Amino acid sequence: MKKRILLLALVVSACTFAGYGTLAYFTASEKTENIITAGNVKIDLCEETADGKPFPEKGVKNVMPGQIVDKIVYVKNVGDNTAWVRVKPKKDWKLADGTKVSADNADEYMELDFDYDAWTEKDGWFYYKEPVAPGTQTKDLFTTVTFSTTMGNEYKKSTAHIYVDAQAVQVDNNGAAVLDAAGWPAE
Repeated sequence: MKKRILLLALVVSACTFAGYGTLAYFTASEKTENIITAGNVKIDLCEETADGKPFPEKGVKNVMPGQIVDKIVYVKNVGDNTAWVRVKPKKDWKLADGTKVSADNADEYMELDFDYDAWTEKDGWFYYKEPVAPGTQTKDLFTTVTFSTTMGNEYKKSTAHIYVDAQAVQVDNNGAAVLDAAGWPAE
């Protein structure tokens, strides 16, 4: 009887050790580390004069009807990824007495020479037709501002501003053309 109990105890012990080996097999694990680094989209809006100098912060003074002012606007891709680019110029013009010039009159008396071959306009935004690779830049959106010869005396001592906003989004996995791209920042 003692032999049977001892034999039974040995069998139970053997089964227990076999179970531990199986348990260790089913709970084995391995650890790995995966690193994913996101890229970036970063642009610089450039405004220059014809001689390559930055456009004056205080603007140009004493502009006369019929005068053409150099103002070259383009965008540089200074990020790590290729980007779609859009730019929105906005005219803001006030007469000497502070009265705001209507958008129609601002367009009539102040003309920007947009490059419609490289850019396409939609909803006030100008979209660059080609992807802009890192370290490259767009073609100029415009290069001059022409003041109409038909401006009357009411425009004496007026102040005209051209504000320009630029935005960019990634090209990868984001549409086959700039107008198909999604993810533009809110206005």
